[in-house]
Amino acid sequence: MVSTDAIAAMKAMAQDSKKRQMLVKDTTCMGGLVLVLSNPQQSVVTLALETLLLLGEEKELRPLIAAHIGMLDQLEMVLHRSQNGEEVKKLADQLYGLLTESPLPQAPLRDSSNTQLPRSSGTGKNKPSLKSTKSVVLQVRGVHDQADRDLCMRLLLRVKGVVSITFDVHKKQCLMRTKPEVKPESLVRAITKSMTMSAQQVIRNENGDESLVSFNVSCGFSTMEPGTQGKENETFLPPYLSDDEDEKNAPREEDRSALSKGGTERETTTSKWFSAAASFLTNSFYW
Repeated sequence: MVSTDAIAAMKAMAQDSKKRQMLVKDTTCMGGLVLVLSNPQQSVVTLALETLLLLGEEKELRPLIAAHIGMLDQLEMVLHRSQNGEEVKKLADQLYGLLTESPLPQAPLRDSSNTQLPRSSGTGKNKPSLKSTKSVVLQVRGVHDQADRDLCMRLLLRVKGVVSITFDVHKKQCLMRTKPEVKPESLVRAITKSMTMSAQQVIRNENGDESLVSFNVSCGFSTMEPGTQGKENETFLPPYLSDDEDEKNAPREEDRSALSKGGTERETTTSKWFSAAASFLTNSFYW
């Protein structure tokens, strides 16, 4: 997560009109501002909104700000989140209005068809994220405190394609905006890596009723159907030998004595060689 000091530094840069364009074109800075809009701390969200409003004072930069992935989605979540205060919602509504307002033509055009062209194209640029992202809701189990919540969000942010995250502590649900190619299984697998938490996808029907969908995932291991693991292990076991086969394959007494004798002779020869080598070194380096 982006720290408060980092947001304050970006706000200081946004107060300088000469640095606003550079800040808007920095995808890392803009991504951090979008991300903190889902932060539960009102002061952090307020600071981010004030920074974005300063950047939005430049009319030519508004399309770039609105086109950033997750920007308009996060603002809509801020407006509809019941935990946010009136001041936060007021700032979010002001910024949303700046980013979504249609540009007025400076002079009337003779061809009426041309007047519709920039408006339609401008609207498409302002709200690309509504078509290019999808919403995924997960029911998370094992979240007991703030540390668990932060760990869950960090693991989900590592998944490529996650745009924004909103965590409902009371319902233990995680609402995310992701790119279309992100699969719910990958999000559930990311949470499973915590070794203490698990998740299920929340599906709502036409009546608004919720149902949970489970995925057969594990942390870094491929899952198997019950009973298959034992069968696979059996293929690696050596064939069973009966008592008769053991007796047939057992070494005879003469073989044991031959092996013992050969091993003793080799050990004796080896010890004599080391003894001679040690004596030679001692005599060579003695003075």
